[in-house]
Amino acid sequence: MAAMPELKRKTCTYNFHREPLTSLIELSNLVTGGNQKVFVDQYGDMLTLLKMVVDPVPLQTLLQCYDPELRCFTFQDYQLEPTLEEYSILMNVPIKYQVPFLDVPKEVDFKVIARALYLSIKEVSDNWRSSGDVVGLPLKYLVRMAKEEAKKGNWEAFNAQLAVLTYGAVLFPIDTYYAIHNRHGKGGAIRCCPPLLLRWFLSFLPTSGPFVDTQSTHKWTQRIMSLTSYDIKWQAYRMNMRNVIMSCGEFRNVPLIGTRGCINYNSVLSLRQLGFVMNGRPLDAEITESVYFEKRSDPARLEQVGRAWKTIGVKDGAVLGKKFAVAMPAYLDWVKKRVGTLLLPYDRMEPLQEQPPLILSENVPAEHYKQALMENRRLEEKEQDIQMKLYKAKVDKLNLAHQLKGMQGEDASRLKSKKRSYEEIETLLNKEHHECLRLQRAEANH
Repeated sequence: MAAMPELKRKTCTYNFHREPLTSLIELSNLVTGGNQKVFVDQYGDMLTLLKMVVDPVPLQTLLQCYDPELRCFTFQDYQLEPTLEEYSILMNVPIKYQVPFLDVPKEVDFKVIARALYLSIKEVSDNWRSSGDVVGLPLKYLVRMAKEEAKKGNWEAFNAQLAVLTYGAVLFPIDTYYAIHNRHGKGGAIRCCPPLLLRWFLSFLPTSGPFVDTQSTHKWTQRIMSLTSYDIKWQAYRMNMRNVIMSCGEFRNVPLIGTRGCINYNSVLSLRQLGFVMNGRPLDAEITESVYFEKRSDPARLEQVGRAWKTIGVKDGAVLGKKFAVAMPAYLDWVKKRVGTLLLPYDRMEPLQEQPPLILSENVPAEHYKQALMENRRLEEKEQDIQMKLYKAKVDKLNLAHQLKGMQGEDASRLKSKKRSYEEIETLLNKEHHECLRLQRAEANH
């Protein structure tokens, strides 16, 4: 009897709205030398987003997997969701545990704006404009002022104005959750920050092996649907994250305040991607929709969310536990049941690489299971690090060999000594590499 075709959810076509950035890119090209470090130290790594080329196909694939009830992206046996902590690391901008920007007040303090942008109060008041629902200083005006500051060499003022321009055109339309949630199932234009969302998504995907090797023969959808939680890069920079915003005031999750509306996301679903253990299914109170509304439609609710940010619930490793970046079977079973209800947007694919044997908690103590997975991940990362060191040692040795051909005498003897040192390093790295592989095989057999 033929197998029944798998039910799939409907897919939609999305496009990503981006403001014209030519004038900002031209200004960013003026940030060079010592001033570049000054800018990054003060405003973060935002300028790289201006020049980042965005491939819409991965984002199209990602958005099809959006789970509107849970505010995350649900795949075969894992979930992903953008967090403030990850965006903070990607942008090199520290999180400020304070009430976020609510809205432009009716009575604007031009003195504060003038001081921040190195402008006179008269310049700010004379150029303050409203365009639809948006009020502020026109982009063309600020671009002109920034160019004048650059000509004068007033880099402190230039940096401040360029930062505001970049925030306004690139980062303020960062309402990622609100934009995606608002257009889910409808398609159309997504007004968010595509470069940052794409950078976040790609940080989880394999950078070598079958996933990369098959990019010319498999569609993005096929490659994504071949991945399981075993293939995802759960560690990397996330392992340095120690504090996680889990709640705000009476909200058991994180209510976000954007330029257009408010929406919550559920930090409890992001623990594995931040490096912690997913022990079991989350509590209903932790994943229940608590916020979703347009700001102008409910000023009282907006004030309530703003007040909640005065009491930020931050948890660290002492509460969340040790960092293993693994998920227990109870959580995996819950995700798979969720998939059965939500349905996947594409056909499942066979995994592109060999998967580890399924270990059930009733057969292996949970603590042993966690320790084994953690050790396996550690060995994999160690092997990758050794491979990079080995590659560098070989390159250095080849460079020295070329230098030796053109030199004689004492200098040649010195270079030969260096070459011997690199050969010794290469030998040690090869030994360490083989030992790492031996430990991995022993761990797998165990």
